[in-house]
Amino acid sequence: MEIRNKKIDKKRLQRAIFCIGIGTAVGLLVYGIFLYFKIDIFGWNLGLIFAPLAAGYVETILAHRIIGEDIGAISAFILFIDTTFYSFILKNPTLGFNLITAGAILVILQAAFPTLINYILLVVVGGFLSLFVNTFKEYWRKLKLFMKKQQYVKWDGPDTELNTEPIPAYDETGSNEKINGLDFFFITSSDMKTRKHDIIGIYQSEIILEKDKNLIKLGPQKAEIKQLNNIKAGKDECLIRLSEQIKKNGGNGVLDLSMTYNLIGVGGDNIQITARGMGINIKQ
Repeated sequence: MEIRNKKIDKKRLQRAIFCIGIGTAVGLLVYGIFLYFKIDIFGWNLGLIFAPLAAGYVETILAHRIIGEDIGAISAFILFIDTTFYSFILKNPTLGFNLITAGAILVILQAAFPTLINYILLVVVGGFLSLFVNTFKEYWRKLKLFMKKQQYVKWDGPDTELNTEPIPAYDETGSNEKINGLDFFFITSSDMKTRKHDIIGIYQSEIILEKDKNLIKLGPQKAEIKQLNNIKAGKDECLIRLSEQIKKNGGNGVLDLSMTYNLIGVGGDNIQITARGMGINIKQ
């Protein structure tokens, strides 16, 4: 007779049967304990899993000590058949295949063929999960890259109907003449040195540039030039208003002048320009 391609005598066979019998007895004892104490989860007795496991474990230990080799955890199969018959056929024939029976089968197969089952679980299943995760990450990366590209609108050139005329540069010379013609001193420093002057108070003027809806119809370069021109014109208007306020109160200059530019409104569509400083009356 051969077991696993090894010839054995009757005495060796008897020892193997003895190991299987002891393992089966231990498994039945464990199953009986679980039944007696009603150790279960949601009505499913855990002995269905632990009894075959205990049987296979005891049989394997005895086989290694008595025979010197593993004989396949046969008692685990016997316990599985016994517990399945008792629980699902004898006691409750309406129960069919479920998670508990599937778990018991996996435990028995693990005890009988540890190398094969570990290979399936770690290499095959683990490899499949790793491939799935890596594939998902790659597709997710491509999706994010695609969505990021959609945030930018390609400019195909100016509208031939609306953008035939170039945007003129801001008239810096005219701006300077307008400001200098106010007969008013704009001083960004706070030090008047020896120049005599009287302090009138702190003054502030502001102007809000609303979003130019026509900018969207321009090309990027034209829109930038147009927006810059609007800001410079707004700055001049803000300085003129500040000078008018101070002149009404007897001043002729502003000390420590500062200009601030802020985006306001929903989405920062509008620009607020603020001129602020100390109104003074410089002695002539």
